[in-house]
Amino acid sequence: MVIRGLPEDVPGPQSIGRGPRTERRTVLLTGASGVVGRAVLQRLRDLDVVCLVHRSPVSGPGVTTVQGDISEPMFGLARQAYAALAAEVDAVIHCAAITEFYRTDGSLEATNIAGTGHVAAFVAEANAVLYHVSTAFVHTTVDGDRGRTAIGYAASKSAGEQLVRSSGVPHVILRPSVVIGDSGTGEIAAFQGLHRVAAGMFAGIVPMIPFEPSWPIDFVPADIVADAIACVVQNQVSQGEFWVTAGEKALRLDEAVVVAVEVGWELGVRVDVPRFVPPEMFDRLIGPVFLDALPDRIRRNVLRMLEFFTTYLQSGQYKPSSLDQLVALGARPLPDQRESLRNTLLYWAAQRGYGPAETERTA
Repeated sequence: MVIRGLPEDVPGPQSIGRGPRTERRTVLLTGASGVVGRAVLQRLRDLDVVCLVHRSPVSGPGVTTVQGDISEPMFGLARQAYAALAAEVDAVIHCAAITEFYRTDGSLEATNIAGTGHVAAFVAEANAVLYHVSTAFVHTTVDGDRGRTAIGYAASKSAGEQLVRSSGVPHVILRPSVVIGDSGTGEIAAFQGLHRVAAGMFAGIVPMIPFEPSWPIDFVPADIVADAIACVVQNQVSQGEFWVTAGEKALRLDEAVVVAVEVGWELGVRVDVPRFVPPEMFDRLIGPVFLDALPDRIRRNVLRMLEFFTTYLQSGQYKPSSLDQLVALGARPLPDQRESLRNTLLYWAAQRGYGPAETERTA
C-alpha cells in the first residue's frame, strides 16, 4: 500500500514494523529542552523517560535526567555509566539538533552528524529502537548564491539520516516541517524563523517579499509534531519514514501574510501588507539597491529571512505528508492552519510586549 504523497519505498500501515508489546518501557530522550523535544516530553504517556541533557535542566513526573553530550563518544560518560544507561533503555527519541541554519562554526556537523552517529551507536549497544527526528527539508537544494548558507542545516540532517540508515539498528525516521507554537496556546520553547519574519513585518522592514504569493508555506504546530512522534513510539513502530507536514493543506504564502497582518492590527500595530515581487526581478533590480540602503544589523536580519524563505519555500512544491497514516495510528489530525498560525503569532507578540497597552498607545 502506498500513501498518497509519499515515496513508494515508504511503508504503508500494513507494512510498518512493530516491536513486541511490553508492560512498561524506558525511553531515552535527547534534546528535551528544545522546540520538539519539550513538546514530546509533555506528550509521552505510560513510559519511563530519561532525558540526556547537556546544559538546560528538565523535569517532570516520572522523568529522570543524565548529564551528557551527544557530540562526544559515549555521550562523554564513563564506560560503566554508559553501559548502565544502555541496559536500562528500550527506545531512543533523538530530537537534539542545531537548528540555526546559518551556523558556520562546525556545530552543525558536530551535533547533527557526529552526534547522530553517537546516538546510533548507543542504540546498538542498548539493543533498542531509534526514533530519529530529522526534517522535511532533508532533500532541499539551492540554485545560485542565495540559500547556500541556509542549506547547511538541511545537508547536516541529510547526512544524519544516512548514518541512521547505515547503522543497522531498528529505526524510524520522522521528518517534521517548520515547527510553530502549540496549536491552541501558541507556546514554543524557542522562537523560530517564522517568528523572525513576523518581527520584521511588525518593525516595518519587510516592504516586499521576493517570492510568488501562491507558493505553499508548510508548517506544523509543535503539539501535533509531538503527538505524531509519541504515537509512533507508543505503538512500538520499529521501521518506516514519516513526513510530519501539512502537505497539500499548507497555507499559501499570501494567506499566511494576511494572518500576520491581521494579528498586528488586532494588537494595534499598523502592519502594511508586503508587496510580492518576482524573485528574479528582486535579485536583478531591486535587491542590490534595497539591501545596500539598510543599516548593517537590519540588512543581516533581512538576509537571514531571505535565506530562510529561499531554502524552505521550495518554489511552490508541496511536501509529501504522512499525517493521514499517523492519524490511523491514533495521532491527532492537523488543526486549522490559520488559527494555529494566529495563536503562535499572538504568543510571540505577548512575549515581545505587544498587547492591549500597545493598542492604546497607537490608537
